[in-house]
Order: sequence, then C-alpha cells, then structure tokens
Amino acid sequence: MKRTRSRIAEVGLLLMGLILITGFLYVMRVQANSERWLNRAPNTRLQEARKTTVQGTVYDSEMTVLAESPAAGVRRYIQDKALRLAMSHTIGDQRGMSETGVENRHATTLLGMTDSTGADKTLQTLMGDDPVGYDIVLTQNAKLSAYIASLFPEGGRGACVVINYKTGAILAKVSLPAFDPADPESDIVDTMYYDRALQWRYAPGSTFKTVTLISALENLPGVSQERFSCSGEWTFADRTLHCAGGTAHGDISLQQAFTRSCNISFASLAYRLGAQQLKATSEKFGFNTEFHFDDIVLYASRCLKTSTAAGELIQAGFGQGATDATPLHMAMIAGAIANDGVMMEPKLIKEVRRHSGIPISTMQPKAFLTVTDPDTARTAAWYMYKAVHDAGATGTRAQISGYSGYVCGKTGSAEVTSDKSALTNAWYIGFLYEDEQHPYAIAVVVEGGGSGGQTAAPIASKALKRAIEMDL
Repeated sequence: MKRTRSRIAEVGLLLMGLILITGFLYVMRVQANSERWLNRAPNTRLQEARKTTVQGTVYDSEMTVLAESPAAGVRRYIQDKALRLAMSHTIGDQRGMSETGVENRHATTLLGMTDSTGADKTLQTLMGDDPVGYDIVLTQNAKLSAYIASLFPEGGRGACVVINYKTGAILAKVSLPAFDPADPESDIVDTMYYDRALQWRYAPGSTFKTVTLISALENLPGVSQERFSCSGEWTFADRTLHCAGGTAHGDISLQQAFTRSCNISFASLAYRLGAQQLKATSEKFGFNTEFHFDDIVLYASRCLKTSTAAGELIQAGFGQGATDATPLHMAMIAGAIANDGVMMEPKLIKEVRRHSGIPISTMQPKAFLTVTDPDTARTAAWYMYKAVHDAGATGTRAQISGYSGYVCGKTGSAEVTSDKSALTNAWYIGFLYEDEQHPYAIAVVVEGGGSGGQTAAPIASKALKRAIEMDL
C-alpha cells in the first residue's frame, strides 16, 4: 500500500513538473512574441511613447553619437552624411520602414518600455521630468562601415559584414542601397529599406563549397587523397554544368578543385554525398534554421529545403539551385571554420546603459552551433588559405599587403538567372587565421559584380586591412 502511494506521489510530482515546464515555455513564447509586437511600428503605444519620452541615445563602438533625442518627440541623427548612410540599416528609422534597425528592433529599450525600467520612470515622473529611455552602445564601428561602403562601385548594390569570430560581435555591416534616417523620404529606391546583410537571401555560389568540402571530409573516407577529372562541363540527366568560363581543370586533387573553384568536382561530390547527407551537414551550419537572436533579425538561409531532386542536389554542391544565404550567415560560417568549428551567436549590442552612464547589461559571447570537429575545421582553413595564396587560385586578390598573418577565404560567382543573361553576383567569404588580436571574419557580396575574385575579394582585402589598422 505504501509503495502504491509512493508511486502515485511520484507520478503526481512528475505531472506537476511537466505542467510547470509547459507553462513556463508558453509564457516565454508569449513574452517573446509580445516583445516583437511592441517593437513593431504599427503599435500605437510605441508611437505615443515617442511623443512623450526622451529616447535613449544610440552610440557606435567608439561612442560616436548616431541618434539622440534632446527632448521628447525629437530625434536627431549624426550629421556626417557618409557615416549616417553607412549605418542607416543598423540605426533604423522612426517610421518603422526598416525592420532590422535598432530604432525599430530595440525601440522598447530606447523608450524605457521594458519591465526593468518601471522604477526609473516612476522616479522621473515624481520629479516632474519627461521619461527617459535607455542608451544603447553598439559593437559596430561607423567609420569602418563608411569606409567599406566607399569601396563598392558607385550606385552598386550588395552587402558586407565583418565580425569577431571569437565573440560574435558585428564590427561592420553595410547594406546598399542605403537610406537616410534623417530624411527617409528622400531619393527612395526600390528595396532600400531591406538590410541586405540580414534579410537578402542570395545564392552563395562557390562560397558554399566550404560546406560541401566539410561534408565530404566528414563522410567520404580518403576523399582528400582522391583525384578528380574536369573537362569543363558535365552532363547530368537533363542539364549540363560548366565550370566558370568553360575552364577545363583537368586532373586535379581535392585541394586544387577547391582553390581553383571547380564546379564539376563539387557537383560530383554532392552527388556522392546524397541529398540527405549534404542537407544534414548544411543544417549543422544553420541552414533551414529559424534564427532567434536577441540583438538582430536574421532571415533563415536554405539548402535543399524544398527540393532534394538530383538536379538540385548537384547544383547545391556549388551553391546554386535550391540554396540561398544571407551575407551575415556566410560570415558566421567562415568564422566558425576559423574558430575550430564553433559558430558564435552574432551580437550587435555592446552595452545597454542608463542615461547617467551606469551599465544595465553588457555583451556576453555565446556559442551558437558546433558545425564540425576542430581537425576538420583546420583542414578546411588550410584549403581556404591555399585558395587565397596558391598560384592559379581564385582568391589571390584577397591577400593583404603588409600583413604577415594568414588570410583565408573562398570566392564565389553566383548566377542569378537560369539563362545566364545577367552578370553573376560576386562573393567572397574569409577570415584572418590564428591572429588573437584580430579574429575577423568577413562576407562580401556585390550584386551584378561578376567575378568574386575580381570584384569582391579586393573589397574584403581593403576592409580587413582597415579593420586591422583600427585594431577593433
């Protein structure tokens, strides 16, 4: 009898525990959805609060004022137009046209509408002052971002992200075309409010070969010792694949196939791996994942999510077909390889503080995914080093003059039309390796830029060189 009662009690406790856990998860989900709604422009509470609250100041990583409110209902932005435009998608706007900007994503913090500010606002009201929100200090550097924006072709479109792959901090982020937060209705260009670094999903082209390479190293024993044959084209089922420019690479090793960016070799690797295996590897890197980060809105990247047909599979091997990714995600992938297989959660907010300067919260680095083991990551990093430094490699223009460390990377030239009537998007992803002072990873995409090696790699070289000089 006692044993039966004991078991009933145990079951009861277990059920109670499950109910509490389910309730907790439900509350957390509701709270997260509530916070997202509060930060959306249609929320009338948000609009009313902006009329009566002195919004917090937004600073860049060097404490340059990007946005401030001298009084309730007033918002001013940094006067330097080059800095203002380069940071526009990070700053955001008061109308909520930019979904990802700090003015929008973190409006409740800037307005002091979070639960933790209740006591502060009560005290302000008793003293007869207008309510004052919290200040935000970003990890992003405005000067580096403006410099990178100047490297793009005039009138060009695309994006660039530089991150610290040890901490996840976003050091620079550029999306073109930009908009002017101080005059949001001037020179309106189609899609200008989309943050291409976070929201625009591009075919990654040959930069995705880093993922295919790791999948092959993990799942095809002895593949690093194999030889591959490339005649410049490969007919499979109802389609014919080509290497860039119809180049015939001939008899090559896996390393050479990677450094010379041989589509045929990587298409064959994808076919051997099979759709389920390549998809599984890509998902270890975060593809087909809905990202829910505290600091930023990042759209999901996709690989073989909607189709695993053989034709899509072989194209996925070199980043075409049913594969797309955001520039930030591709920078995170590069950074994970540099970081011995550990991908860090991206961080944009360095600190939240009271208007008096007293910190409320500070950035805490957080591991997001383990994408591969350290040995495989180091092998991939070596291949990426050779892709920048070997004769005949596609990424030689990513080399940094005067820099004695290791520059590693991968170029890409991604087709945007099935009939090849438009110029390819130029890609480069890479990182500085085994440099404790400068653990930087980068992704660059130039829409219609043509060759990644010719267009994107030089931008990456100059951007990383400037970041090194600034010692961020």
